Amino acid sequence: MSKHRRKKTRRPPLAGLSVWAGTLVAALGIAYVTVDVGLHHGAADTRRPRDVDTPSPARPGLSQIKVTDPTDHKTYGVYVWRPDVPETRTLPVLYFLHGVPSDPKTLIDDEGLAKQVSAYVAKGGTPFVLAVPDGNGSHHDDTEWANAADGSDRVEDRVLDEVIPAVEGGHRRDAAHRAIGGFSMGGYGSMNLALRHPDVFGSVTSISGYFHVDDPSHMFGDKDAVVDANRPDQNVAAARRVRIFLSAAESEDNDVIKGEPQRFKKLLDTAGVPAVLDVRAGGHDWDYVRSVLPDAFGFLAQGWAKAGAPGPVSASPRPTGSPQ
Repeated sequence: MSKHRRKKTRRPPLAGLSVWAGTLVAALGIAYVTVDVGLHHGAADTRRPRDVDTPSPARPGLSQIKVTDPTDHKTYGVYVWRPDVPETRTLPVLYFLHGVPSDPKTLIDDEGLAKQVSAYVAKGGTPFVLAVPDGNGSHHDDTEWANAADGSDRVEDRVLDEVIPAVEGGHRRDAAHRAIGGFSMGGYGSMNLALRHPDVFGSVTSISGYFHVDDPSHMFGDKDAVVDANRPDQNVAAARRVRIFLSAAESEDNDVIKGEPQRFKKLLDTAGVPAVLDVRAGGHDWDYVRSVLPDAFGFLAQGWAKAGAPGPVSASPRPTGSPQ
């Protein structure tokens, strides 16, 4: 839920053997060249200029893909919901991070995250792709969506090097069309990754997040340099390159999180970094998150509109389906 405590051919005459053999070799040679050219054509496609974008149909609705972790080589699921519009580099993507203990399936099946995105788009909201990756590891119960100091879990690398390429395929987005967000530990992880990689993520929506380090599983090995590198509240300068939405629940009762969005907003204000802070009724639960999401999506849509994202769809997308 949230942080703190988932065919018979006739033999040719001998006199014509050499001619026959030559013809066969030529035929084989042509066949080989055809395959080889096809491969080179594919390689050439990957080197197209970034301003060339060929729309392709993508199956709308909900599906599940698998990625392989760079360290433990295990597979981890990523739930992906796609609107019923062409897949292009300007169709935005939101990567949404779960808390702890939790997993992508919980956000999809129990919390109805994909259904809420589907409903938002159906009502005329800017269409975007939702991707919900798995932030769990093999050696730490609480990964903080980070790389462990000892290299045993590399969740940050999994997100950047495996999840994003798998979700976006041949239509890689720029930062202006890629956002990250999350709840609780996912709120921390989304802000930390956004500020560590402002060239990757152009917007962040941190819902009930914290901005210091809370590391009960010792991902950072109590190493000061690693801890400092993963403190959003000490990386405010990078925030100038990112659009920021913060939310806080009035009845927040988690000591790790209580008052954190407000504190971080003050740090941003002092540094002259614009950010939106949304404070509303609710506690540390998904009822509160659901109440915030439409406004968070609206905030993201404003930035995507300026970046040239597709406009609202004129007809409702197909309903959310079951994972494939």
